[in-house]
Amino acid sequence: MYKSKTSKLLMAGLVIAGFISISSGAIAQVGFPPPPPKVSPAAGVIDMHVHPDPDVFGRSLTDIELAMIAKRKGMRGIVIKNHVVTTNDRAALVMQQVPGIEVWGGIVLNKSVGGVNPSAVEWMHRMSGGRGKVVWLPTFDSDKHIKTLVDKNQSGLVVAVNGKVTPEMDEVLKIIARENLILATGHVSADEVLTVVKRAKELGVQNILITHGLTNIPGLTMDQAKQVAAMGAKIEICYLQFMTGPDAQYKWMTHWEKVDANAVARAVKEIGADHLVLSTDLGQQGMMTPPDGVENEIAAVKAAGVSQADIDTMMKKNPAKLLGLKD
Repeated sequence: MYKSKTSKLLMAGLVIAGFISISSGAIAQVGFPPPPPKVSPAAGVIDMHVHPDPDVFGRSLTDIELAMIAKRKGMRGIVIKNHVVTTNDRAALVMQQVPGIEVWGGIVLNKSVGGVNPSAVEWMHRMSGGRGKVVWLPTFDSDKHIKTLVDKNQSGLVVAVNGKVTPEMDEVLKIIARENLILATGHVSADEVLTVVKRAKELGVQNILITHGLTNIPGLTMDQAKQVAAMGAKIEICYLQFMTGPDAQYKWMTHWEKVDANAVARAVKEIGADHLVLSTDLGQQGMMTPPDGVENEIAAVKAAGVSQADIDTMMKKNPAKLLGLKD
């Protein structure tokens, strides 16, 4: 009888303790999502690669909606990318509407802006507001992108031929160096990446980001990634590529190779966190928001064995350095 009474009291105590824990938000109740963290893991992060609306592709959030969510989660900033129009002017307007978060933009050198067009880069960086910071090389108009994803018999824009950058590319690099902008390599080929980075360093470009460098576009090998890192470039790895591959939820995602948290852990070991940037490349219709992607990316990379210190380097310190901010 004594034993039975003790057991009942113990069970009652556990039930009460469990109720208190659940009520205080210490643990998640079975069948429900976990409680919100007191501080988002995304706090202080700068996402160097987001795709909000308006756009020519389906996007889930407008510039302002995205900035509001990012600010609510404590993020330091976002960089708006659009494949067909400049985003530096949009970034300036967003900062007026959503104070308390840094927003930048830039230009992608696709055919809609005249391709590898030095004049377009000049006008972009002069825009009032001073939010134009990134010059992406051609993306879906690049020869590499077209031959990989569209038709191997078609041709697109190139930025280097036989180990030498084109005259237009050379002029663009000079502007990037003079104005201390960020060179982002877009969707050009691995060979073009190596040639452009080498020439950029010769011309004094300080800030270079290899756009989703370990995916099939551009398709850098690990040795090539180490080469550009040795020249001072940062290699971007995007959370979107954690979800791509043959089993991806949308058909358009199946054409991109999967580069997941384990690939990040390997890159940290072989290349070093100082040479890497983790961003999301999110904003697509039907996908999670970029700030949610940041939180998920952090959790996945941590689970793969990457330290919080290395994560902070890749998502806070390195983006801030590229953008000319203090840590």
